[in-house]
Amino acid sequence: MNHLTIYTAASFKMLHAVRLFHMAVQERIPGITILDWTAKATPPDGLTPAQRREWFDTEQSGGQVYAFCRDACVSADVVVYLGQAGQDAGVEVGMAAAAGVPVIGVRGPLEAPGLMLHGAVDVWCYSIEQVLQVLSRLDGQCAGVDCCDCEALSICDRAER
Repeated sequence: MNHLTIYTAASFKMLHAVRLFHMAVQERIPGITILDWTAKATPPDGLTPAQRREWFDTEQSGGQVYAFCRDACVSADVVVYLGQAGQDAGVEVGMAAAAGVPVIGVRGPLEAPGLMLHGAVDVWCYSIEQVLQVLSRLDGQCAGVDCCDCEALSICDRAER
């Protein structure tokens, strides 16, 4: 599959990590489309932590971010969960799973996903490198890989729409 579209479900607290992940994905898989919430979810400079929280909770900013993320979760070819994240990322994973969008997950260092999150993720990876390998294979860069040995096998058919 070429021109894969992905969305990353993660906590805003991991904003910098998400941006680094996106850079790694773009470097590894040229032509991939990333539905990127990070620019939309960045409050204006100069706000205090309390003001940033208020900014997030307003319909003007939060409503736009919610609409973008909701649409991305159900329209991406693949959703990548970067843990440990909170309720919002769990809801995003649930929306994706309910829409039939494959989900790749990376547990946080101390994370033990509960029943629902664990079940909604199709493939659990142990590192960002492993996620990049799975995404590369889903993007059609799997020459020389036996499908029977591939972590992406369970989601290949669903990612190819």
